[in-house]
Amino acid sequence: MSAAMPFVAAGNVWLAGIRRTDSGLSPRTVEDYGRTFIRYVDKAGSSVRGLTLTEANNPQRLRTFLQTVADNHGTGAAAAARSVLMGILNLAVDNGTLLTNAMRQVRVVKSQRVHRRREGREARDMTRAFTREERDSLIAHGDKHALAEDVLPQTARKRQAVADLAAFMAYTGVRITEARSLRWEDVDLESDGPGHQPSVLIKGTKSKSSRRRLPLPTSLAVRLRRRTEQAGGTGYVFASPHMADTERAWDQSNCAKALAQLFLEAGLSWAVPHTFRRTVASLLHERGVPLVQIADQLGHADPAMTARVYLGRDLMGDGQSVAEALDG
Repeated sequence: MSAAMPFVAAGNVWLAGIRRTDSGLSPRTVEDYGRTFIRYVDKAGSSVRGLTLTEANNPQRLRTFLQTVADNHGTGAAAAARSVLMGILNLAVDNGTLLTNAMRQVRVVKSQRVHRRREGREARDMTRAFTREERDSLIAHGDKHALAEDVLPQTARKRQAVADLAAFMAYTGVRITEARSLRWEDVDLESDGPGHQPSVLIKGTKSKSSRRRLPLPTSLAVRLRRRTEQAGGTGYVFASPHMADTERAWDQSNCAKALAQLFLEAGLSWAVPHTFRRTVASLLHERGVPLVQIADQLGHADPAMTARVYLGRDLMGDGQSVAEALDG
């Protein structure tokens, strides 16, 4: 790396580094970063494409670039592009090519476009968790819908798949991609004594820390046993319901739309798939589960991130229990 090299060339050096097996990133994350780099950074018309590494390392230029991405492609795209820019400039600093990373002076950018809300839907809330009652009501609604008769086999498969997927995510807190990628060979439903509990191996989609084995609550183990009888117990646990082929993965977009429809029908149209993760974190926190165990459940490398992002702090709340502990 050199300060005068094109920023895009520095980006390719960074991409080559994260593609190494010792980068600590999952193949899915590496693929996402590469796609983001091509779509927004190394693209005709990109405001950073023709700059050198030093020229791009400017807060005003970086902010303008991210604002353009946000307004044209959405807040999520800007967040992904921000991660890529941060990675490239961090590598330059680590290599001694740059003294500072200007991205650290650029706040998170959000799209200014006004999205028209569909009729009957609330604004999506990315920060809220289900209450225990809302979670249970949602699962019950999915199960009731799946039991409806006089429908086509494909429709019946889809309704059952949505109900089972929602329950699985609600009781484990896994990411939607992790649930979609789960295969039956990674599911252990045997329960042959107190030393062996049904569990699933989540191979993760973010980093090495996201690979974890999660215990299954009894009700969820029963549900998955029933699903093995219905689906055959081979291939993907939540295979595409549109075809009777368990080796066909459920498309991410179609899967998310199916969950969104379930949220709407259950009167929880503000929810998103990520709401399940926040719900698991919140319910475990309420039960006094240690923060490290909550982070392990969610597949977070840093428990501090779990606390900061998933567990809200209430500085003006009731601190009586803390006062009693200190007094004793």
